[in-house]
Amino acid sequence: MRVLVASDAIAGLSARETSEVIGRAFADEGAQVAVVPLAAGGPELADSLREAAGVTVLAPATVADLADALDAGSDDVVVDLTRAEVDDLGRGLLGEDPAAGLAALRERWAGRRLTALVADGEADLPLTGLSGLAATAGRARGLELADVLAADADAQRWASSLGLDPGPGSGAAGGAGLILRAIGARVTDPLTELTARYELEGTAAAADVVVTGAENLDFHSVGGAVVQHVVGLAGRALRPAIAVVGRNYISARELRLAGLESAYPVSVAAGDDAATVEGLTRVARGVAATWRW
Repeated sequence: MRVLVASDAIAGLSARETSEVIGRAFADEGAQVAVVPLAAGGPELADSLREAAGVTVLAPATVADLADALDAGSDDVVVDLTRAEVDDLGRGLLGEDPAAGLAALRERWAGRRLTALVADGEADLPLTGLSGLAATAGRARGLELADVLAADADAQRWASSLGLDPGPGSGAAGGAGLILRAIGARVTDPLTELTARYELEGTAAAADVVVTGAENLDFHSVGGAVVQHVVGLAGRALRPAIAVVGRNYISARELRLAGLESAYPVSVAAGDDAATVEGLTRVARGVAATWRW
């Protein structure tokens, strides 16, 4: 039997620690287990990317930090912008002479691999238009329609002055996506990138069962980004997906609607890692003994 385990954190244990405890329980039952550490952001994301491909991972917090990051010397750089505070349409990346700054960045990144990881939902966000960054950000701030239209026009002029297309991805990371795409960067979200780096679609297709997990499972968030992503992988591979969770708040029918066959609560409180590991191990062993053929 072959099992893929990719869980989020549970009760104070990291996503990696949680996945390894669950994976060990299946391995003890004789299963072939692949444990893949996934994360939607933060230090665990950087660790997972380094393990997957040994890449340089940078997490700039501001546009100035991002400009410094683009001076990195590695040929394969990932910049994690999921928590960056960039809201200047990428102007700070190009200096006082934007055209010259763009040309210099293009030359610097020619033949090198640059990946920009942005928050979920931003990878296809355009810069302009009714669904673009300028308009949506303005509406979110409660601006008057005239101000929203003015911001959108300013963004359009900025893109036009550089001869760039303000299409999908250009509105990511406060508009920095416009510049990043122009210098050849891939703009994507963390879980999509990890899936590609780990060749996770193939691993899911080869598994007999896919196991994920999260702190809480409710119908609104369905365990969060990691769980939703793993369940989606399992669904596309036509493999059953199950979850080991801290607490489960949804019914069997709702589980099926969410793409999960079953959910198994651990019901332990954060703060005592030893007790968490013991409880998680006990539940995982029961799950592994049930899902066995």
